Amino acid sequence: MRCLIIHNPASGPSSDEIFAFAHALATGGDEICMRFIGSGMEAADATADARAFDRIVVSGGDGTVSNVLDCLRDTHVPILVFPSGTANLFFNNIGNAPEAAALAAACRRGKTKSVDMGELFWRDEAGDIQRHGFTIIAGSGFDAAIMQKAAPSKNEIGEIAYALAALATPEPPVAHFTIEHDGVVDEYDGIGCMVGNTAVIQNDINLFPDCRMDDGLIDVTIIRPAKTVELLPTLLAGVFDPAGKGLGRPQFTMFQTREVRITASPSLGMQFDGELIPNNSGVFGARVLPNCLDLIIDDFSKLNG
Repeated sequence: MRCLIIHNPASGPSSDEIFAFAHALATGGDEICMRFIGSGMEAADATADARAFDRIVVSGGDGTVSNVLDCLRDTHVPILVFPSGTANLFFNNIGNAPEAAALAAACRRGKTKSVDMGELFWRDEAGDIQRHGFTIIAGSGFDAAIMQKAAPSKNEIGEIAYALAALATPEPPVAHFTIEHDGVVDEYDGIGCMVGNTAVIQNDINLFPDCRMDDGLIDVTIIRPAKTVELLPTLLAGVFDPAGKGLGRPQFTMFQTREVRITASPSLGMQFDGELIPNNSGVFGARVLPNCLDLIIDDFSKLNG
């Protein structure tokens, strides 16, 4: 078996676990190639010969995983996501057992599930259209503010950085969102607008009920105007009803579509999978890229069935 491991050594506190994984995976006759992305090697360079391998392992945090998977879309090489970051939300949405030895066994077995990615477009301040694939959530507003404030400390203090960032934004600014989808135009005021490919966050809370990475749809959510403390009912609904089937998500307006175009006035900043987008104009769109990734799963994965 020829296996390519793409690893970001700067990803997070579990970065060294990838070496235990490689040791557990290796057996006689294998060829294991490790590439370390960062300064001097970008994701596009590391994946240029992806189709020459039998397996590809992507090791890093959510931003790293998103960048590498965007380069691997439509290659249809079996891909294992290895959790080396701070939150590892995309890995948690897959639901594989997290131990290095268990992931090595799953990689060897090679059972896969075809899943979607989202594709984000935005107009920068120069008027040019930019794009990037995303695996979890992209959006404008409150979520982008949290990511920006958490960025300096997340590697040192972990997931608590996101909670502190939310508390540091007690009165999120409000924008007017014009949303074009399915031949209709909706208008909303809100503190944020998010598009999701997956939506399970910390503590197994599904932020957007019914959101799946294998349904050929993206989920669009508007957070209605509120102070941070006024989002407490939504937080409690997530705690007591993680799946969102009973209590729903108060303060959220949600729908599903294949493609959407959004204008935020004023622009409230943007992010995808925790990566900040500078110099955006507030005009962005998203669409689903169906069945473009073949993810390796084990018997515990949420993608079974």
